[in-house]
Amino acid sequence: LDTNLFRISKKEVQNDLKSISRVKDVKVRKHLLNKLSLQISEREGLLYVKSFEGNLYPIDQDGVVLARYSHVYREDLPIYSSFYNDALFETGTQLEKPDLKRILALHQRVLKEAPEYLHIISEYYMIDNTINIIDARYGTRIIPCEENMATQLKRYQFVQDNGNISRSSIVDLRFDNQVVVKAGDK
Repeated sequence: LDTNLFRISKKEVQNDLKSISRVKDVKVRKHLLNKLSLQISEREGLLYVKSFEGNLYPIDQDGVVLARYSHVYREDLPIYSSFYNDALFETGTQLEKPDLKRILALHQRVLKEAPEYLHIISEYYMIDNTINIIDARYGTRIIPCEENMATQLKRYQFVQDNGNISRSSIVDLRFDNQVVVKAGDK
């Protein structure tokens, strides 16, 4: 303020704004005399990662830890239950964990191939290096397929709606054209 617009560095403005974890990209334009325009792209939360200590941290599609602006979780996002310590979750840093990358890739596949099923996913977690999904409606544990995600989720939905599956069951979608229901832990 009270500074000549031509003395303001566009790069400095960009860097200052990009230091905010929820800002993905900034375009700065100077207009003659006294106008500066900003175009800001926001990082949006994709998942919450639950730490070993039980705290939830929002991350974006690239695994960047986003700032939380209140203790109320306003974003309705699935949770990935991890064993990462709270110290790992520094706002603005990108998490480079292989298991998290697999979870993010699976979530991106669901977004792309079967977005109508996003609302049923409440949680992701790993058991013996296998990704598990928890169905928010029934609490059923689902082991996702590698191919034909939309088709296999439709099969699962049909079996869930018509097959009297117990809430503690495990539904394995990894087998082509099949939904395998296994008894779960009580």
